[in-house]
Amino acid sequence: MILVLAGTQDGRELAAELAAAGFDLLVSTATPYGAALLRAMAPNLAVREGRLDREALEQLLHTGPVQGLLDATHPFATAVSCLARETALCCGVPYLRWERPPVDLPESPLVHRVANWTEAAQRLAALGVRRIFLAVGVKPLDSIINHPALDGCRFTVRVLPVPESLEICRQLGLGLDQIIACQGPGTARLNEALLEACHAEAFLIKDSGRQGGTAEKVQAALNLRIPVVVVGRPALNEDEPGQASGGAPSRVARQADEVLSWAASLAGNSGGSGNSLARGAQILDGKV
Repeated sequence: MILVLAGTQDGRELAAELAAAGFDLLVSTATPYGAALLRAMAPNLAVREGRLDREALEQLLHTGPVQGLLDATHPFATAVSCLARETALCCGVPYLRWERPPVDLPESPLVHRVANWTEAAQRLAALGVRRIFLAVGVKPLDSIINHPALDGCRFTVRVLPVPESLEICRQLGLGLDQIIACQGPGTARLNEALLEACHAEAFLIKDSGRQGGTAEKVQAALNLRIPVVVVGRPALNEDEPGQASGGAPSRVARQADEVLSWAASLAGNSGGSGNSLARGAQILDGKV
């Protein structure tokens, strides 16, 4: 059986593709929202909800038994990816990380590439803007909204329409007129409309790849002639020992067929067994 950490749309698509190919799967999502999206896409998958710490992940890896771990979490979820890789290594379970293909950003004086959230705040301050639209998720909001260099700025944020996200916005002191709760990604025109509605003078985004709507967000800013600050993907430390598991040449896959080849190379999973629900369901019944 393969354990899939599916925290993104492409992670859900990969899980559905693996199941369709006949591989035994258990798919883990951090939130009920992600689980609901996955069940809507592939109703017959065995899905586990809830965030994983090291102990819970070790327990899952030793149950089943799990023959491989596919890490298809968000490219900015580096802590989760590091935990997954290290735990898989310790448990002797083959590990593969899915990496979204990059998006080529246009060359423009309005496109500002930065390496992290501190640089993002400093760049926004240097631009001298006062009304900033943030489409970066909830985790970095505190570091931007409360950065001393941005004191006095007005922020509008776009977040997922889930209670946890709205509660974080509330704790940060954002008013109802500063919160747009909607599922992404969106078209360039939708992003334009949101930027215009809040009279944004700058747009802060992260490089989430094609699936995250990065190109559409950048295009919206360029269409409105406002600066867009793009935070680059954090790098994972790839210097740890060991080769990719299951006979794959790398621990990173960027194409779906690479994931399928890796899955087929795992011992006992050659060609799949056509039982993608039963074994995962048995683990869920055990309340792992």
